[in-house]
Amino acid sequence: MDSQKEALQRIISTLANKNDEIQNFIDTLNHTLKGVQENSSNILSELDEEFDSLYSILDEVKESMINCIKHEQARKSQELQSQISQCNNALENSEELLEFATRSLDIKEPEEFSKVHKNCINTLNKESCIFKKAFLFFFSFGCLY
Repeated sequence: MDSQKEALQRIISTLANKNDEIQNFIDTLNHTLKGVQENSSNILSELDEEFDSLYSILDEVKESMINCIKHEQARKSQELQSQISQCNNALENSEELLEFATRSLDIKEPEEFSKVHKNCINTLNKESCIFKKAFLFFFSFGCLY
């Protein structure tokens, strides 16, 4: 029986040692798990900060691009309004010149007719320059949008 008691003591001692080893391993695993959770939390926090920074930069770039587009639209609109106004004036002047030229066909005196003719030609050249300028401006835009 003594030998059995000794064998049982060795088994008990071995089991106690194995239980200590298992407990130490569990403690190590718990410590590792806590480290993984803390590291993951820190990484997620840093990731949130990084994306917040990127969103902020993207918002600034977006705002800048919106302002640039609005400025360009305003500039083009203003220039086109100016061209429309000039063309409307040129059209009105052209209609007046057309009426004047048509009435001048009834002039019988050569000297007076020559003066009227020169006046019509000069006015026509002036109006032609405005139209040329408007068309060049329009075609320089190409496709506006």
